[in-house]
Amino acid sequence: MKTMLTTPTQLQTTRLAAKIKSLLRDAIVSGKLPKGQLLLETHVANLTGSSRGPIKQAFAELHGEGMISRFDGRGFVVGGSADSVIREPITARSLGLDDREAGGLKERAWENVYDPVESELIRCALYGHFRINEHELASHYGVSRTVTHDVLMHAQVNGLIVKDERSRWYSVSLDENRVNYLYELREHLEPVALSKAAEVIPTKELEQVDGRLVDALRRYPNLPADGLDELELDLHVRCLSYCPNPELVEALKRTRCIMIFGKHLFGREIAFPNEEPFFNEHRRIVDAMMRRDKADVAQEARAHLLKAREKVLDRVRYSRSMKTTLDLPYIKEVGPEGLLRDESRQ
Repeated sequence: MKTMLTTPTQLQTTRLAAKIKSLLRDAIVSGKLPKGQLLLETHVANLTGSSRGPIKQAFAELHGEGMISRFDGRGFVVGGSADSVIREPITARSLGLDDREAGGLKERAWENVYDPVESELIRCALYGHFRINEHELASHYGVSRTVTHDVLMHAQVNGLIVKDERSRWYSVSLDENRVNYLYELREHLEPVALSKAAEVIPTKELEQVDGRLVDALRRYPNLPADGLDELELDLHVRCLSYCPNPELVEALKRTRCIMIFGKHLFGREIAFPNEEPFFNEHRRIVDAMMRRDKADVAQEARAHLLKAREKVLDRVRYSRSMKTTLDLPYIKEVGPEGLLRDESRQ
């Protein structure tokens, strides 16, 4: 498989563009940004504190999805077309932000370093079993222990690491056995959670999800590196979050390490597959959700997960066969006997 690399700067730009795109998309879907509303890079920059690069990228992706359109003037307007343009500048409230947040998307401190750490932790999961030194992690990224603790707590929720009885952090191996265990959990819980979500999720939201899948089918494989991850999140996180049983949603969070694996390797170290990977399967699930057919939702979701299990197993086998050496100052490999490699040699 062909290897494709993305620089850290590109990843940061892409992450901010995705955040701005999500903010604008949610405001459009909720009606806070009405049809015909003028969107200018300057206005969005003033409200988010972003440079124009990520805003241009967010606008381009929303335009490609048909959520905004060009017109005979500068900028974009909300909707496919508009009889009249609302030229009044957008406000913090129209983006769903509190007035006190105007001037910047105030990321929590841990969010500034989480993505690169997550990328490194998924590689730890693939290539061995490692102890993670919280102090060395803080020093490596030039942040406080509080920040790294928050990062590691979030990684724990996503099933990437665990803490032992002595409060030491360890990576959790992502091998064939674990992939099978995680999919067994998903196959039992996720069809139920999605069928329950189908009862309450707004039709407009499902139409937007389906529209993005149709667009992805048209453009594939010419998608950004994070394109597949966003489509996975649409169904398996955003749609699923409508499930009225919070215990089901919480239990499934630990299986997200499977999607995190794809997020950091697809389009970067692993080339996109020749054929679309899951778009039509997702469309069948979304169609059943729009029909409010709970039995069909569960059936289509279960069929999708069974197919996905085999694909992920193949990709994990491939990635683990690469035997990449990890040169990270905050990790030490743990041997079969449970001792650090350095300790086992003493």
